Amino acid sequence: MHYQDSSEQSKFQVVSRPSQKDIISSKSIAWLKLRNFILTFSSRLAYKQAHFANFLLILLITGATKTLNAQQKSALKTPTKPNILIFIADDLNMQDVGAYGNTDVHTPNMDRLAKEGMMFMNAYAASSMCTPSRSALFTGMYPHHNGAQMNHFTVKPGINNIAQFMKAQGYRVVISGKTDVFPLDNFPFEVIGKEFGKYEPITNRVDRKNESVHMIENHFKQRPEQPLCLIVAPWLPHVPWFPHKDFDPNKIKIPAYLADTKETRSALASYYQSIQAADQMLGRVLNALDQAGQTNNTATFFTSDQGAQFPSAKWSVFDKGLHVPLIIRWPGHIEKESQTDALVSLVDITPTLIDLAGGKQIDTLDGRSFKDVLINHKTKIHDYIFAESSMEPHYWYNYTPGRTVITQDGWQYIKNYHPGKRFITHIDKVERNEFYFDSWVAAAASDPQTRFLLNRYSYHPPEGLYNLNKDKEEFTNLAMDATYKKELLRGRTLLKKELDRQGETDAMILKGTLPTFFDHRYTIAQGCSASDLSFNKKLWNPHTLYITAYISDLNEGGVVADYFGHFKLFAYEGKVGIQLPGGKVYQSDSISSLSGHLLLKLTEAGQLEIQFEQKPVVTAALKRDLTKIKGGYVTCGKIQGRSLNGRLRTYQGRIYDLYFTMDALSTAP
Repeated sequence: MHYQDSSEQSKFQVVSRPSQKDIISSKSIAWLKLRNFILTFSSRLAYKQAHFANFLLILLITGATKTLNAQQKSALKTPTKPNILIFIADDLNMQDVGAYGNTDVHTPNMDRLAKEGMMFMNAYAASSMCTPSRSALFTGMYPHHNGAQMNHFTVKPGINNIAQFMKAQGYRVVISGKTDVFPLDNFPFEVIGKEFGKYEPITNRVDRKNESVHMIENHFKQRPEQPLCLIVAPWLPHVPWFPHKDFDPNKIKIPAYLADTKETRSALASYYQSIQAADQMLGRVLNALDQAGQTNNTATFFTSDQGAQFPSAKWSVFDKGLHVPLIIRWPGHIEKESQTDALVSLVDITPTLIDLAGGKQIDTLDGRSFKDVLINHKTKIHDYIFAESSMEPHYWYNYTPGRTVITQDGWQYIKNYHPGKRFITHIDKVERNEFYFDSWVAAAASDPQTRFLLNRYSYHPPEGLYNLNKDKEEFTNLAMDATYKKELLRGRTLLKKELDRQGETDAMILKGTLPTFFDHRYTIAQGCSASDLSFNKKLWNPHTLYITAYISDLNEGGVVADYFGHFKLFAYEGKVGIQLPGGKVYQSDSISSLSGHLLLKLTEAGQLEIQFEQKPVVTAALKRDLTKIKGGYVTCGKIQGRSLNGRLRTYQGRIYDLYFTMDALSTAP
């Protein structure tokens, strides 16, 4: 056995902990020697002195017993499973961490983890957007499998996740800061740090109240016997970036994938400033582990959800959008200053945590445990990994999805599904913090390299093939080079194999889950939904809302449409009607027909009329405006992210041509 006192934990590794029996036997021998010494000494004293010695002996033995009991209890309270700490940076490129080679940004705490643990050189996000990436990390399933393919979308009902898996292993599972998975009550985390988990104001992002630190301090005082799984997730270095007070934009090195303009330099310096803030926050968390004496009994993970918000990084399936830092430390188990080239995906993290906790493999997950990489120096987990971008469902974006496979031997194949559309994101349309994109457009008129970089971001070819071993920037597309036909065919084959396995078709990807818009009208397919972010609130501002569809199986039925949570239109057990958020229901009498045309008309004054087969069956005065967009989802045949019973269950029959129309039915084509 090798054991070091807690005061020495910062200097020595704990290989194994003493058993209760070891503690008792070692202490018993010590006190037996002391007893013999006292008895020998007392025999040489006078009668009264002997009595005093015996009294002293009783005191010493009593004190020894109390000390022994306290040490036994302390040993028994120590968790037998490792604590887990996961620190998730937000929008951070792998190459922008000091340990991965960046010489401009200062990241001593990230670098400390690299010195004390293992760096992964080939770790990739499953998506280059926040919600899909985090949902994949927490569920161990790729976005199509778990349901959260677009930003701010929910996972499917009944999808288990890290909170449930780790609780089953006896862990307390806490998330501090940004959650960004939906619906949150499907992820039964204990949530703290809600203030710094908000997007704005940005001054909150550094956890000014130190809630993550206090959580660590209090847990190991109050629940020392229970292992802790803590996820710390700040909005750092996500935009808006902090002003660059510690960086001179003129002196930093511009990465090859960025155009060298004055505005880009200023933006990059501010991005680096936010990375430093993330690193400082990580340092406080690591120090809290040290102070609690839990560093050696904690597997600490540091990663990012995707790449930085720069062109051809976040939102894209290029390397800079998906290639993330991953550093893991577990003293005494993971070799210090080690590196691995094993190809891993963030979907592998949840299976790995289950494995570290001693749980059984869950075959329904897409990810695989890489525990053997950490502990046994295994060099290969996957032959290839998959990733995607389905684009965020904002009305100012173009839907330009991409799918990719990356192989262990360093090849990346990309399929872009709408190559004729311009690729548009926050970068060129919305984000005005450190806005630099206009400077690219201006510089592209005269500078060939900027023109290349701008075109690379804005227009994606049908296929891409890149040799990551020789072309880390992915500037040379080999898809059209006959020399690499074998690699191209392999990429196509692997992607099709993976899409088939997940049950996603090209037709599904081409359409996506976005509504089909017409003039004053849109439609959503059954089983689909759209976020409020898909709609321009200035254009979709109805004075009168119409919802129309042909429905079958009215005797079975369920929810026909959820309209942004304002109300839920249903057809169930021979009746049609709506249910309001408080539970109030307005419904028809029983209808004899099992199928027919349904029409809802609702004015902004709250006048409701529902017709079935052109006959009014419900009229009511709701006395409030329920026609406008609010945060949430509009759906067809389901409740987004929920699995409900009764009239609000997923629709059991068919819903044909569900249309939402503004102001007048005759205005739609």
